[in-house]
Amino acid sequence: MSFRKRNVVIGSSSGASTSIARQEKSLAPGTRPSPLDGRLTTSTGTQSLDQLLAGHAGMPMGTSLLIEETGTTDFGGVLLRYYAAEGLVQGHQVHLLGFGDGWRRELPGTGRQANSRSSKTTSSSDEKMKIAWRYETLGQRSVPTRDPQASLGPGQGTAPFCHTFDLSKRLESNAIQGEFHASPIDGLLASPSQAPFKKFISDITSKIKSSTPSTVHRIIVPSLLSPTLYSSAASQPREVLQFLHALRALLRQFPTQTTALLTLPITLFQRSSGLTRWMELLSDGVLELIPLQHQGPVAREPGGEDKGQGMLRTHSLPVFHEKGGGIEGTWARENLSFRLSSSGGLVIEPFSLPPDTMAASTASNPVRISKIAGRFLIFDADSAALLRRNENVNGTLTGTAPQQPTQNIFLGLPVELRPEEAEALVSRKVAYLVDVVAAHQSVLRNPDPDARNAYLDSLKTRKQTAQRVFAEQSAKRAAEVAGRHGAPASRSKKSPPTNADDDALFSSNPSEPSSRLADGATKSLGVTPTSSSCLISQEIARIFRAENPTESPLCRFLLSSGYYMTPGLRFGAKYSVYPGDPLRFHAHFMASQYDWDEEIPILDIVAGGRLATAVKKAFLIGGQEPGLEASSDRQVRTFSLEWAAM
Repeated sequence: MSFRKRNVVIGSSSGASTSIARQEKSLAPGTRPSPLDGRLTTSTGTQSLDQLLAGHAGMPMGTSLLIEETGTTDFGGVLLRYYAAEGLVQGHQVHLLGFGDGWRRELPGTGRQANSRSSKTTSSSDEKMKIAWRYETLGQRSVPTRDPQASLGPGQGTAPFCHTFDLSKRLESNAIQGEFHASPIDGLLASPSQAPFKKFISDITSKIKSSTPSTVHRIIVPSLLSPTLYSSAASQPREVLQFLHALRALLRQFPTQTTALLTLPITLFQRSSGLTRWMELLSDGVLELIPLQHQGPVAREPGGEDKGQGMLRTHSLPVFHEKGGGIEGTWARENLSFRLSSSGGLVIEPFSLPPDTMAASTASNPVRISKIAGRFLIFDADSAALLRRNENVNGTLTGTAPQQPTQNIFLGLPVELRPEEAEALVSRKVAYLVDVVAAHQSVLRNPDPDARNAYLDSLKTRKQTAQRVFAEQSAKRAAEVAGRHGAPASRSKKSPPTNADDDALFSSNPSEPSSRLADGATKSLGVTPTSSSCLISQEIARIFRAENPTESPLCRFLLSSGYYMTPGLRFGAKYSVYPGDPLRFHAHFMASQYDWDEEIPILDIVAGGRLATAVKKAFLIGGQEPGLEASSDRQVRTFSLEWAAM
């Protein structure tokens, strides 16, 4: 038994399909209902920006979006061009304030559009089964599409909701379906005593009233209040606020036909000013673009397109829905960044810093500082590089190379730290102090033969590795000399020299060294050990901890503020303070530390101030306020002195 009405052909259009078709025919081209509440939306031309707008997958009709940008870049202008190009391709009317028809010739051209839907339809129609004619129409009822990339328009089949544009191309005339209305300020609207806003609003109102109700109008205002476009009269709060009030009223009067996109250079009009705050309140949505410094050209390589070119802050969104919104519903909890490429356009995505492996290694493996005869030394090259890169501590090279013991130009390891630098590193738990003399005596006097043999094996492995490297370098140089003189190079490679005395010396332990010692030997190719890491383990180092040196609040304060320091004795001060690595920057200050109640001799101030000024630096004095914690860096007060003519 069937409940289907008799005398009705199976698969014929029902009342539901007819209503859906009527609804689709009533939609304007380039618009679709919001998946959240059904309000009418249109695309901004940037797919990631559509996803950001509170989950509506597009810009709600009858709303405005204010884009603020710092610096001298024009990423906001790129968004405006995508917005205008999308409107012209969809058949909308675009109204521009401030520029002429030449601005339209700068719009990006259309790119390749993925057309997977048509290919699937073609393949399915070719491979369909040959069945009875009365069952062929089953399941072919028109169903409203939910594809975010497509919407149905009257008589145009399936059209993309958001097109793909290419910045390396220009929008061709045959791709333009809409109308472009430009209102340049240098023409009839140019007036030093009158703002061009009222005439612009009146022109848009007349064009909207004269057009059909299904026509969509896009309003574009680039670089609002920029001195290069607008006169001083237009920058008056009365004029610009009246314009935004009129624009807001126009959007509310035609809520299904109009949208507006504006850009504002907040480098000239700070967000802390009252005028900018009022402009934000009169806009439905506010986004802020913060470009990163030292930007290169538009990325064209696949590897370079993943690098963010700036940060994006979302201050407010138009028609924020109670169900949430944004990229995966977490826009309020994510730091957003944007990047621009010629083919992909402007892409907005969550921002995250790469993991800092060097900082993680410092926290998990603190640096060992050896205290020898009151001096604080670092013998490991990796530890010295780590402190210089992450902790702003460069130290002083005091060692000489074994092959050149009389050199006096370039010194090497170990790196000597000042006591206050060592204390600052220990207080931040970046390093620890070890009494190396006591630790060496304890290990070398250990009667355990296994520990002694393990250390001797490490020395033997280091020496053999160094000899092998030296032999390979000698053979390479000999081959180069033979090649220059035209003599054939010897094919027989000499084996690296072996030391019979060493074999006899270490014959008591014929076993091969452990893999741990072999791995450590491959990292150091010197014959003379430069570090005692193989001799003194971390367990022994914890036993022979040295006492912390006297603290220096000024040194700790400068290091935590990102400055580098070197000895300042040649300039009559305690420290030479650099804003960055001393290999790249000159010193900015000559610093000395005093106690809070200590009397500073006037001769020190005169000598330090005059000498520092003579070498184009400033004399800096600092001290810590009494009664506060010694580890507090914020309670250190500094004063900069510059000597001037009297």
